[in-house]
Amino acid sequence: MGEPFGVKSIGALSRGLTVMHAVEESSALTLAELHLQTGIPKASLLRILKTLIESGWVVRNELERRYAPAAAPGNAGAAAQWRARLSALAAPIRAMLERRVPWPTDLAVRDGSTMLILDAHRPINSLAVNYRVLGFRPAMLVSSLGRCYLAFCPEEERRAIVATLSRKPNEQDRSALRKDVLQRLVAAGRSRGYCTRDPSELGSDSPERFGAISVPVFAGQELIASLSCSWLPRVTDEAHIVAHHLTALRDAANLIGERALSAGLVPSAR
Repeated sequence: MGEPFGVKSIGALSRGLTVMHAVEESSALTLAELHLQTGIPKASLLRILKTLIESGWVVRNELERRYAPAAAPGNAGAAAQWRARLSALAAPIRAMLERRVPWPTDLAVRDGSTMLILDAHRPINSLAVNYRVLGFRPAMLVSSLGRCYLAFCPEEERRAIVATLSRKPNEQDRSALRKDVLQRLVAAGRSRGYCTRDPSELGSDSPERFGAISVPVFAGQELIASLSCSWLPRVTDEAHIVAHHLTALRDAANLIGERALSAGLVPSAR
């Protein structure tokens, strides 16, 4: 076949790629910002964005009404739809939480052997966490989100996750794969009702130099997510966060779980 110079290009596809490029370059944009950057009419933008969302390439941050690149690009199956519904349902609750807790919070669900953050948004209060560097998938055995999920999930599910991690462990996860370490992690989390991130020392230039605690989110008896709060160690510490913000974090987790249960958003419904 010859070169397709005589073939007409697809204008709609070109506009879609323009929008996708703008979203990726800026990390998160409102509809108005996309209109200013691309010059595409808002009505057309809404149709393009709807297509990109349904195809699994873009997500809408319900807290800030911004469009961002999907954490798992191209994943548009039932699990992606379940996550989108959970994110939308949790958005007003998280907005209330942000009025009570002056530090960034994240809601994450398990996706295979990692956690997947829903609606990762901009840090506040100068928290030096580069979400674009860290990505949307924190390590299961290092992050407070993953450690919390492991601590509160059923034993059979925990064994399956650990078996997967042991076959292809993240370098940071490796030391935590020992049975005694895992047993202590689970016992401590269940005793306190929350989990902390791995306290191991990190390089001074690491984007992961922050503290975090996470609480479980249950829909009835089923664990569906982890909800975290992160902070800068040079500004505050775990004791202060627990004393002043743990209750608010638990209240939000309980409310998200109740709303999810009412909406039928349990893992078995994915």
